[in-house]
Amino acid sequence: MKTAPPSLRPALCYVAFAVALSWSYWGLLLALGLRVDAAGVGAHPGVTHLPGLLGPAVAAILTARWYGGPGAGWALLRRAFTRWPRPAFRGWLLALSPLIAGALLWLVWYALGREMPPAAAFWHFPGLPAQWGPVAVVLAVVCVNGLGEELGWRGYLGEVLSQRFSRWSATCWVAAVWMAWHAPLFWLNASMAAMVGPMLLGWALGLACGAFVLAQVHEWSGRCVAVVALWHTAYNLVVATEAGHGAMATVLSAGVMVWGCTTAAVWWRQRRRDGVNQSDSRVA
Repeated sequence: MKTAPPSLRPALCYVAFAVALSWSYWGLLLALGLRVDAAGVGAHPGVTHLPGLLGPAVAAILTARWYGGPGAGWALLRRAFTRWPRPAFRGWLLALSPLIAGALLWLVWYALGREMPPAAAFWHFPGLPAQWGPVAVVLAVVCVNGLGEELGWRGYLGEVLSQRFSRWSATCWVAAVWMAWHAPLFWLNASMAAMVGPMLLGWALGLACGAFVLAQVHEWSGRCVAVVALWHTAYNLVVATEAGHGAMATVLSAGVMVWGCTTAAVWWRQRRRDGVNQSDSRVA
């Protein structure tokens, strides 16, 4: 007798929680007439979009508790902090690979005789006070942008969907939800509002490729959320800081798109080889 595929209710509940939590904060800023400028800092002191990035993590904990009982939320957190990559060296090297790639690109830039940005530009991150030092910025980005998103998208939603769908299909669904979740930022954040138009297609393609890259990092690390969160953090610290604007962001983003498209193609072929019906209804 065939086993019924797992229910999609936890995934749908998670999406509802994540959207409600993030959009309620971003929507409040919009309702108050507040906006975040192109540098990621609001016109009023303390106005930033970053707290909304915690929505996916909080949603994952709430959904895990809702469907798994009181201890499930804590178990999800413990796995994020205690499930280390195996082998460890390769996992942590993978986590820091965007920083390593960025450093190599800056060495090439310097060798070509180009002017280097001031030191502070390397840790001036959108949404954080400009006077913060590198340690405070890194810790904040790891907690909010790294764990805040990845505990939810890859650590929970990707895991739940992979119990029912092939990894290609599960990643496509995560990417679609991830795109939709960003919607209020196109009104709230000036840098994202500037992409409305032809550039929006490029943003969507880049995010879809990023979803496949992060899914593969999650898989290669032995499903270690910490590695995925650090990769996400490292990438954003390179391309989203003041120093990373322009050529640096373009080169690294192109690399991620090539990596993501390659991964998507390989996983698609495997899905076709295994059979669509079997692969998208399997039980992990």
